[in-house]
Amino acid sequence: MSAIDVVVGLAVFLLAGTVKGLVGLGLPAISIALMSLYLPLPEAIALISLPTIFTNIWQAAVGGKFKLIVRRQWPLIVPLAVVLYLTVWLVGQKGPDWSFLVLGTVLIAYSTLGLFRIRLHIHADLEKPLAPVIGVISGFIAGLVGVPVVPLMPYLQGLDIKPSELVQTLGVVLCATSFALTASLLLFGLLDGPRALVSAAAVVPAVVGMWLGQQIRSRLSVEQFRLAVFWALLLTGLYTFATRLM
Repeated sequence: MSAIDVVVGLAVFLLAGTVKGLVGLGLPAISIALMSLYLPLPEAIALISLPTIFTNIWQAAVGGKFKLIVRRQWPLIVPLAVVLYLTVWLVGQKGPDWSFLVLGTVLIAYSTLGLFRIRLHIHADLEKPLAPVIGVISGFIAGLVGVPVVPLMPYLQGLDIKPSELVQTLGVVLCATSFALTASLLLFGLLDGPRALVSAAAVVPAVVGMWLGQQIRSRLSVEQFRLAVFWALLLTGLYTFATRLM
């Protein structure tokens, strides 16, 4: 990575951290979406590992229901982590050429759901049988493109969870995901010395951005900001498709 790449990457994490502080999610999606425009996808995935761990630990620790959430969500978390590990192992250093198309699809699907306010309503009887299935699919996507938002986010948002508990639930599940991703990257040599240093440095702007987002949450229209984020992700997904298919 050049010095310019490093500076741009740190700025991306500041922006992504601010979004996460404002709306409670979006750091991996925004970071991967923007960095993949000028970095190979496996390298971009490696760089998000440490910032996502720290910001998700922060989010998972706030709320007072950590043990309760883990007991409820372990059927989702365990298969997600296992499949993520296996996917990183199978994909290897380079990754398939079509992984960028998967990334574009994920960004378009996620942003479309957000823009049209499409929210699933999952009956309590379906939670247990659906959890491992969602975990397997999300683990594969996370291992391939580093972004587990689809179908993970629509599933979690569709459960019968109080809004105050949902933010911590997202933090707990994504914390487990980020730990599994980082461990896989380290074990298979994808998070080497130089990448680990840059990823560690990116923790600072990500955490600062998250703090800034939380501070300005009461001063800005979170709804307008949320819509801007989804439009940006949609355009990035469309751009990813356009550049890869030309």
